Amino acid sequence: MTSIVWAPADLIIASNQGVAVRFAGVEVTDNIPEHMWRVPGERGIRVHLAGVRGEVTMELDAAHSIALEAWVAERKAHGRETAGRAPVMTGETVLTPVQVVISDNHDTEYKRVAGKVAGTGNEWDASWVFLPEPPAGVKHLSLEFTLHGELTGKSVRIQLD
Repeated sequence: MTSIVWAPADLIIASNQGVAVRFAGVEVTDNIPEHMWRVPGERGIRVHLAGVRGEVTMELDAAHSIALEAWVAERKAHGRETAGRAPVMTGETVLTPVQVVISDNHDTEYKRVAGKVAGTGNEWDASWVFLPEPPAGVKHLSLEFTLHGELTGKSVRIQLD
């Protein structure tokens, strides 16, 4: 069981491109992608973030829809090579630069090994996966947030049971 000891009152940990980004949770889990350095059954930490929906996200979503329609039309008219890649989801450009630095009371080194940003139906969600699982005896995790590599000044402390 985990509990938040402290966090920003509104849980807003960054703002990027006019979109507030909220800390949306943390979990210790074995539901992490397979990687060559991961031991089967190994557990890690997943941190969830969410873009706060509002006028700016609606405008970005509308602009992405227009760009996507134009890309589909270009692809149909002139082929895949001419059309190039599909437009990047706006949630990806907003949320990817928001990262997490995890520390604990045992000086464990946590490494981000995977992540998921945006996607159909969850355009404004992101999650980052870190290894290792907090070792036995760790009482709390401290999460600090960065935007484009610079600390945002926002942090969250999680108590572990």
